[in-house]
Amino acid sequence: MSGPLDLAREAVSPDEQSVTADFIAFLKAASAARHPTGTIRRFNQTRASGCVEAEFTVVTGLADELKVGLFQHPRSYNAWIRFANATTMSDREKDVRGMSIKVRDVRGDNLTRGTDVQDFVLNSHPVMMVPGPREFLELLRAVEAGGWQRARYFLTHPRATRIAFASRQQPSCHLDIPYWSTTPYLFGDGRAVKYIVGPVSHAEHRRPTVTDTYLHDELRRRLSTEDVALDFCVQFQRDARTMPIEDASVEWSERESPYVRVAEVRIPRQSIDVPGRDLVCERTSFNPWHSLAAHRPLGAMNRVRREIYHAMQQFRESNTVRT
Repeated sequence: MSGPLDLAREAVSPDEQSVTADFIAFLKAASAARHPTGTIRRFNQTRASGCVEAEFTVVTGLADELKVGLFQHPRSYNAWIRFANATTMSDREKDVRGMSIKVRDVRGDNLTRGTDVQDFVLNSHPVMMVPGPREFLELLRAVEAGGWQRARYFLTHPRATRIAFASRQQPSCHLDIPYWSTTPYLFGDGRAVKYIVGPVSHAEHRRPTVTDTYLHDELRRRLSTEDVALDFCVQFQRDARTMPIEDASVEWSERESPYVRVAEVRIPRQSIDVPGRDLVCERTSFNPWHSLAAHRPLGAMNRVRREIYHAMQQFRESNTVRT
C-alpha cells in the first residue's frame, strides 16, 4: 500500500519533450494528408453528433474535503457540451464516443492565461488503449498507415487489442452512457481524481434504427421533448500502485474508490439544429489545460496534451481556408 506522499505524484520521462515534438509533427502531417484542401478538422473526435447548451451545478452540502476549486461553493454555471465519435465518420460503426464539457465564467487562477472556462474531456471507456504518449504515437502511426502495419500492431500488442475491442460500442444515444476522463487531475494539494459523468436516470429507451446519423438524430429527438440530467462525479486515487498517475491504460477500481457525486449537468430541452450551431460546434476547442490550478491535469498523457492541443489549434486556424 502506498503512503499519502506517493499520491498525485508525477514521474516525467527524460524523452518526453522529444516524444511531444514527434507527436506534433505526426499529427500535422497526417491532418494535412487527410484534408489536402479545405478546412483541416480535428484529428480525433472529428465528427460531432451535436453541441448542446447545458447547466453545470455544484451540489449543496458537499463535505469540506470536496470544496475545492470549481466545487468550492454551490452554484450553477452555463456550459457547452460537444458529443462526438472518437474516430468514425459514420454512426453505423462501433466506436468510442466522446463528451467534452466547457463550463463558462469560472473565476480563479486558470492555467491558461486569459481563459475563464473549465474544460472536461471525457470518453465512453474508462481507460485508454495504451499507457502513455510514446505508446500512443506508435499506435496512431500504425493505424494511420493501415494495411499490414495496422494488422501487425494489433497482433503484437494483445492488451491494446483487448481494450480496443472492449471500448467500441453502439449506444442507443449519447445521453444513455457514462463517460470517464481516463486521465487524472489534481483535486487540491496532494490529491488526485478522475472524472466520471453518467445519466441520473437508468430508464430504458427504445433502440433506434442504426443509420449513418442515428446518434445525431436520437440526440435531436430526445432533447426536443425532455430535459436530461447527468451526475458529475470524482474518483479519488487511494493507492499509487493500483491507481497509477502515469499509466492511462489502468482502470481505477470503483470498489477500491467509489465515485463521489459533486455536481449535476442538466441539459434542458432544446433544438440542436438551430442555424449556425454546427459552425460554432466545429470552431469550439476543448482543452483539459483550460483549468483552474486546483484541478491541474496530471500524468504524461495530459502533459503532452498541453503542447499538442495548443500546436494543433494554431495549425488548424492557420489552414482554415485552402484551395
